[in-house]
Amino acid sequence: MEGKMPETDFKWYILQAYAGYENKVKQLIQEQLQLKNKADLVEEIFIPAEEVITKKQGKRKKSQVTYFPGYILIRMNLTPDLWHLLRGIPKVSGFVGGEQKNPMPVPEHELKEIRGQIESGVKQAEIDSTYSVGQTVIVTEGPFADFNGIIESIDSEHSKLTVLVSIFGRSTPLELGYDKVRITE
Repeated sequence: MEGKMPETDFKWYILQAYAGYENKVKQLIQEQLQLKNKADLVEEIFIPAEEVITKKQGKRKKSQVTYFPGYILIRMNLTPDLWHLLRGIPKVSGFVGGEQKNPMPVPEHELKEIRGQIESGVKQAEIDSTYSVGQTVIVTEGPFADFNGIIESIDSEHSKLTVLVSIFGRSTPLELGYDKVRITE
């Protein structure tokens, strides 16, 4: 790699784990690194997540929203011993990118982009769950503006509602963002 700045042995890699077990896997990795005296090979373990506040029926609740469920970013000096240690951790499926035996590092600029998104609160600083199934709403935008509908389902992860609107006497489901409806008085 001529013409580039000198590279460090520490690079970012993506480890794939079972979704929902990211924090447990991080803890197991840290424990194994200590037990095997390999902590010096890992600089940072990063799970891209954000703390959000949800509001349901007037009650606020803090929760962790993971940006990339099942993915753990690790800045490390990936030696064969460390590779085997990580692959032996329960709930780890392998590495993302490259080949399993020779994973591809993640470019530094991509990591900066991810951190920037988290710092700017891309996932929404506050999620307002004021909608409930069976509630009547009015569509505020699009071809069905001013139509009344009933909420059939709520996808809070994507901030979308499925609203049943009566068109020519038939119930037709519409997928709408939270910002495209308002609650009837």
